[in-house]
Amino acid sequence: MGFLVGIITYSVSPYLFSFLIQVNYLVLRGDYLSLITSIFVTNSFTDFLFNFFSMGVIYYLFGSKAGKLEYVVFLVSGLMGNILTLIFFPPYVASAGASGGIFGVLAYYILDDMLEFNRFDWNGLALLIIVFVLSDIIPGVNYVAHIGGIVGGVILAVGRKKLLGDTQGK
Repeated sequence: MGFLVGIITYSVSPYLFSFLIQVNYLVLRGDYLSLITSIFVTNSFTDFLFNFFSMGVIYYLFGSKAGKLEYVVFLVSGLMGNILTLIFFPPYVASAGASGGIFGVLAYYILDDMLEFNRFDWNGLALLIIVFVLSDIIPGVNYVAHIGGIVGGVILAVGRKKLLGDTQGK
């Protein structure tokens, strides 16, 4: 859906599209809403395909065991990625897409499994590293948003474990 919105909006008005994506200069001038809207929109078919495939793999591996909490993980992780993008990239950098949130969901599930079974999972860590490296070799990919998403997912998994103990938080 975000890809369709991005393509249609960009085709009709690139100016309007610039207010849906995160343009650091605009955020620094008060367009804080784009820190959220940019998570849900893209005009890149490559971004759409990668994110679609990534979510399919995540659901294949983990299902949706976090339930509705997964939406919170996605949104907070995506926001964390966007805030780091704002901090570490110059003002005229533009960014959009769900991959920061998706990396957050992946990191959340991997760490949540480690905490649930009280063991370090080399396979999960290797998966996260491989996906990170493969996604970030594509030109124009916002690796800082991916790192922010991972940090957000880790913080939320640890926080859920500390707040709720061994319950799943559904």
